[in-house]
Amino acid sequence: MCAAHKSPAAAGIALAVVVLAGCAPDLAPAARQVAVSPSAAVAWMNGFCGAVKDFIDGNNQMPSASGETVEAVKKSTSDQLGHYAEILAKTVDGLGALPAAPVPAGDAAKQEFLAKYTAARDKTVKAKAGLDAAGKNDTAAQSRAVEGLIAAQKDTHSALDPVAAVRSAPELKTAAATAERCRP
Repeated sequence: MCAAHKSPAAAGIALAVVVLAGCAPDLAPAARQVAVSPSAAVAWMNGFCGAVKDFIDGNNQMPSASGETVEAVKKSTSDQLGHYAEILAKTVDGLGALPAAPVPAGDAAKQEFLAKYTAARDKTVKAKAGLDAAGKNDTAAQSRAVEGLIAAQKDTHSALDPVAAVRSAPELKTAAATAERCRP
């Protein structure tokens, strides 16, 4: 530890010693790794996996677009987009509500997934708004809405495996093995 001295001679000697010794603040506390509580890691992974699992479950219940007329297909597509926007909003909320991860890799994975689900939600909301604002026989609006849904699905399909997203963090990978919501 470096000390300051009050006398000019002592200060000069101390300065020389400091410069020659390369005195620096003690970095040991910052360099120490904090042990991650296994229960905290499991709880965090349950939340992370749970948000994605809830999305997958909701996605599996999405109504299909169908109908005999352009107007009926438009309505069913709007319903489908509404359902998708709803489950995406819940996923964004669930991911956003997660506390800080016990290790940095968890926070990085959370931010990556949050960005993808947020982008998908925004695309879906935009596609639904465009379709709902269009005339009842506007087939071009129908095509744009479907393209918006496909673009949103591409975002989410790259964020369906929360365990793979944290494989670089042994603490989270181990926690995922016992976290109930991370099980298939």
